[in-house]
Amino acid sequence: MTGGGTVAVSADGGTIVWSPAGTGVHRSTTLGSSWTASQGVPAGARVESDRVDARTFYAFAEGRFHVSHDGGATFTASAETGFPTTGNVRFGAVPGQRGHVWLAAETGMWRSTDAGASFTKVPGFEDGGAVGFGKATPGASYPAIYATSRYEGVRGFFRSTDAGATWVRINDDEHRYAWTGSVITGDPDVFGRVYVGTNGRGTVVGEPDGSTPGPTPTPTPTQTPTVSPTPTPTVTVTPTPTPTTGPTTGPTPTPTATSGAAACAVRYTANSWSSGFTATVRVTNTGRTALSGWSLRFALGGGQTVQQGWSATWAQSGQTVTATNAAWNGALAPGAAVEIGFNGAHTGSTAAPTGFTLNGSPCTTG
Repeated sequence: MTGGGTVAVSADGGTIVWSPAGTGVHRSTTLGSSWTASQGVPAGARVESDRVDARTFYAFAEGRFHVSHDGGATFTASAETGFPTTGNVRFGAVPGQRGHVWLAAETGMWRSTDAGASFTKVPGFEDGGAVGFGKATPGASYPAIYATSRYEGVRGFFRSTDAGATWVRINDDEHRYAWTGSVITGDPDVFGRVYVGTNGRGTVVGEPDGSTPGPTPTPTPTQTPTVSPTPTPTVTVTPTPTPTTGPTTGPTPTPTATSGAAACAVRYTANSWSSGFTATVRVTNTGRTALSGWSLRFALGGGQTVQQGWSATWAQSGQTVTATNAAWNGALAPGAAVEIGFNGAHTGSTAAPTGFTLNGSPCTTG
């Protein structure tokens, strides 16, 4: 081994695939205490893991994309060709989307929705640079996609909030930061916040400025989003104007909105590993009354504890957990939703929570 290379961890945290410089790709199912060589993948390949399917890993080397469906033990080359054999190639799997992969190279951008079995080239990208993902825009289910690329003749940072159908430039000519083709990624908890790696200038953080909510529909269906520089020299990104975390599909909350009884629906999802888990809780106001504040309560399974939470104030007493709205996401109009989450620990039980209530009223789950 002559260098760190790249490493990927399975979606459930149980398998590590490591491609160190100077030797072949290896895998570990013992948290790194022992390693076995992976088969069918060239040494020096760049490796990533699917963010939903714990058995699926991806690798790229010498112009070919490779896929493993057995936890990195064996890889098979995809039938897809046409990728560059040299130069900067970056790719990543989309959080929450099984089999979705985006690949950026010096000759363009590609995407796959079938775990690399086939790829489609994304129109407009002359140099893919790097690609990453962040929290979806309010009302969307697909993560925001970020690229530091050359798109339709303009080099810059770009964002898509509709799975790559349209793109907007989120920097201007005063904020380019030299070479940025190594990494770009969005914040998983804050829509519009973006992190960009530079060549010697550290990590640049782009924050929402509240001026542009996202791609603006054009009057002509075939017209592409503008890629001309935006004259805002003090701003590096242009995400949503307010930090709401759920779509507002009903009337705007009024000053008379209450924070009392509520009707609600909860969707709970979690990824678990040997001693911990990460959970996402989406809460929808299914009632007819707008809420100016909310408190969600539920019971965790035995041996489960909340370690760290986000987008709410978290407290636990015994197995009962209470999540209270943050200052910026308390208003919930009828039909609106908010997404919160936490990291937890467990002693063997990974059962889903029960007894969800919002402001004291029972919630449906699904």
